[in-house]
Amino acid sequence: MKKYGKFSTSISFIEIILAGVGFGFLGIFGRLAFASGITVGELLTLRFFAAAVMLWFGLLVFRRDLLKLSFRQIFISSLLGVFGYSVFSTLYFKTIQGVSIAIAAMLLFTFPIFVNLGAYFFFKEKMKSKQVLSLILSVCGMMLLLWGDMSVNKVSSIGWGLASGIAYAIYVLVSGKVQKNVEPLSSSLYVITAAAVTLWLFHHPDLNRMKAFHLQQYYYILGISTIGTIMPLTLFLSGMQKITSSKASIIVMIEPVTAALAGWLILGEGLSPRQIVGACIILAGLFLNSK
Repeated sequence: MKKYGKFSTSISFIEIILAGVGFGFLGIFGRLAFASGITVGELLTLRFFAAAVMLWFGLLVFRRDLLKLSFRQIFISSLLGVFGYSVFSTLYFKTIQGVSIAIAAMLLFTFPIFVNLGAYFFFKEKMKSKQVLSLILSVCGMMLLLWGDMSVNKVSSIGWGLASGIAYAIYVLVSGKVQKNVEPLSSSLYVITAAAVTLWLFHHPDLNRMKAFHLQQYYYILGISTIGTIMPLTLFLSGMQKITSSKASIIVMIEPVTAALAGWLILGEGLSPRQIVGACIILAGLFLNSK
């Protein structure tokens, strides 16, 4: 792997932290959107469709040079959109149809474990002891933070949840290896576009229903498309270009901490002492992993 200086590594840490913060707002926008009457299929589809439209418009107007990628990279980015984001997003939302949000989130956040195992066994990346300790701390903290309603209505949903974690881990590992020299915004453009097309074909949203959305619903879609999609996808890839995927997957676990804090500040949700301890343990793990 290419060696980077301390400054570059620090920048990557900040980028991935910001990506995790952006991903952390997915749940906030999602809950507000669902409460307003938007369905899962509509939100998933519109999240990526709106993001794709904004990216195409922005790059066409301001940075046309970023539209140009080799056919190979367009193909790779499209595959990552189809088999990465569209698949794991759909699997996650299938999970929450049969288990509580807490269990679904825990299952999804097994992905750093799979990323680290995959990087070790398939890419022969060495894991330092402090990275292993950081992963253990972050996972334990995540369980304390998310522990709550542990209801299971469909046992099969546990399998979907694990599959969502594995699918996301594969996306992270592959992205980290094959997109090291790709402009992050260019990659995001084609990943998001491919995901939008796939999800549109899969969910078949009702156009007439969407035309009747009120202004507040469009605000939720705008928020999840920019703060929860374009920003974190681009920053996460940029960060992974400077450090290993295994390390990046641990740093991005700031996401559940952000989600819990945002739920408390924005939605007025409770934050128990146990959750505060869990969040502090995650932050300790991230700090250890930054060294």
